[in-house]
Amino acid sequence: MILLQAQNIVKDYDGKPLFKPLTFEVKSGDRTALIGLNGTGKSTIIKMASGELEPDQGQMIIGHGVKVGYLSQAVISSEDHTLFEEASSVFERNRQLIDEIGRICARMAEHPEEKRLQNDYALKQAELDKLGGYDYEYRIKMILNMFGFHQEDWQRRISTFSGGEKTRMAFAKLLLINPDLLLLDEPTNHLDIVTIEWLEDYLKSYQGAVLFVSHDKAFINNLAEKIIELENGTLSFYRGNYDAYALEKQHRYELALKEYNRQQTEMQKIRRFITFYMPKPRFASRAHDREKKLARLEATALDRPQATRNRVHIDFRGDIREDKKLIRLTDVSIGYPDADKPLIQHIDYEIRGRDHIAIMGPNGAGKTTFVKTLLGKIKPLAGSIEQLTMLNIGYLRQDFLSIQDPRTLFDYFKDSFPLLEDQKIYDHLGKFAFSYEDDREKTLENLSGGEQMRIILAKLCLENYDILILDEPTNHLDLFTKSELEDALGEYQGTLILISHDRDFIDACADRLLYFHDGRAYAHEGSFTDFMETDLKKIIEEEKAKVTQGESKPEKAQPKVEKPRRVSEFTVEKLMEKIAKREGEISELKARCDTPEYYSDPSKLAALQSEIDSKQAEVDSLYEKLNSM
Repeated sequence: MILLQAQNIVKDYDGKPLFKPLTFEVKSGDRTALIGLNGTGKSTIIKMASGELEPDQGQMIIGHGVKVGYLSQAVISSEDHTLFEEASSVFERNRQLIDEIGRICARMAEHPEEKRLQNDYALKQAELDKLGGYDYEYRIKMILNMFGFHQEDWQRRISTFSGGEKTRMAFAKLLLINPDLLLLDEPTNHLDIVTIEWLEDYLKSYQGAVLFVSHDKAFINNLAEKIIELENGTLSFYRGNYDAYALEKQHRYELALKEYNRQQTEMQKIRRFITFYMPKPRFASRAHDREKKLARLEATALDRPQATRNRVHIDFRGDIREDKKLIRLTDVSIGYPDADKPLIQHIDYEIRGRDHIAIMGPNGAGKTTFVKTLLGKIKPLAGSIEQLTMLNIGYLRQDFLSIQDPRTLFDYFKDSFPLLEDQKIYDHLGKFAFSYEDDREKTLENLSGGEQMRIILAKLCLENYDILILDEPTNHLDLFTKSELEDALGEYQGTLILISHDRDFIDACADRLLYFHDGRAYAHEGSFTDFMETDLKKIIEEEKAKVTQGESKPEKAQPKVEKPRRVSEFTVEKLMEKIAKREGEISELKARCDTPEYYSDPSKLAALQSEIDSKQAEVDSLYEKLNSM
């Protein structure tokens, strides 16, 4: 079934079409990634598909009865709601039906012979089953938990949460709504690795279709079954994930180049024939025939195919201080004085020259707080941080996009680097895909997220830093710019401290890892993939056992950790499996209300309800354990 069909759609900006007329469709069960350079119109297409924007030409057709869900904060109906009220609003009809069925069951117990009650019950139960049945509270708790919201958050008003938290709330509610077509624009932004991996698995088995834009290559590889590339104003279609797309794109380029060269060779031969034989009267007629053939070939001549090349060229400068000790942390605890407990305790770690360190962990684990403590913006709660030499530190904040600046790009760089010649400023901006003709009047506050990120990176490249700290630098970057950033950071001779949830990016840029979880820091030398394949689960379980036995002080972080393992396996998997089993049993018990054996016998119905209540209490207890992890 076709859920969405775009027919020759065009969108104009400043009187110019953003792309040529585009046609594509999304069918039931599709998992389609829309990729392309920043500024080509990917987000515009998603917004037109959602109905937020109207095409200036053509039409976007939604299938009859198809429910479309678009990830934006507009999904939240009221910021006066508590988190749980907002999530529960999705299931208002479920609650009404459950109340109605309960009343019908009570009346059936008194009047078992009344056919009208039995019919009403069957109709209400069928509608409830179609809406997901009785287990909607289980779904709410599971989804909220996986998006990092625990029981203590459920009664907070939405207005008290941060912008990133509201985005996660909207995402959680959107999955609870369960639309036929899910439209996602950069869905992994604001999510930690555990949630991203859970989301991948969830969307793989999602009953509806998914059309998404993402810069996360691992996410595309793990989810997409189709790729639509928007390039040079047109769409190209590929089967498979990102790796399959990359191979097929190269193959298509080689075939197109071969055909172009064949055509050029043939036209060159004809031109030589015409040049040689046209002056000879005996062969003039043949030469004229060749002219006609050449004209036909030139009229349909292929353009020379162009391999996709990134327009951005990044080059960070940093002094080589390989193995020199730069910063020492001794028994450091980080957090905020008014909090109940530190975010991370007992960190012993040394940062050396040329280290490329990734700081990772779930949302709220303390990654950004750790960086702010390193920079001296926040004092450590305990322990000491020593700078062992004079250091020039560059810092890219995660929230830099909130900064508004009315200056043009040129004025911004001229004010920042007054000794830099004007032409060198223009040349430098050109390395970051900014054009003198198109962008000279642009102001910082009017740039897109990707453009602002490129400007900040361009500024960092003109400095000479001993340590470069980047907090989520790939947010808003397209896949091609991110690849250039990976290469630049790989060649960076200074010390790099990197916060990111992008798995491929971390593997490409970092050779050391600090992983924060449950108040502890785990150090690892090597790639993130190696780290995830080791036995972290065992370490976490051992430490929790020690705390249970009364050893409340966590052990200090050591520079090497043996066999850490995938976090998603120890946080929720076993508990969720047990919860799902009990929820299934509850659903089966509730279904028995449908049988005359129970609805005609009040005592049996009461015993059945008692068993349901008992199992529900067990489920609630399991959720408490889950939220305490």
